[in-house]
Amino acid sequence: MANYKKWAPSELDYIQNNHNVLCDESLAASLSKITGQNISTAMVRRQRRKLSLKKSRGRPRKTKPATTASTNIQVEQSVLS
Repeated sequence: MANYKKWAPSELDYIQNNHNVLCDESLAASLSKITGQNISTAMVRRQRRKLSLKKSRGRPRKTKPATTASTNIQVEQSVLS
């Protein structure tokens, strides 16, 4: 008979707070360091799915750099001149 892990509320909170930032492998590694237990990627993935937390698919989009206020002031000054 297999022994199943009883997840602590703090561990589930950690998964909820970091599922968008970290991949499942990183979550498993950091939880293993925190708890001192061997936590696999499949265990994290299963708990994330039980909590109805979905990962975004594909590669993240690159965003354009935001314009700074100093650039806007220079443009306004050149228009006024």
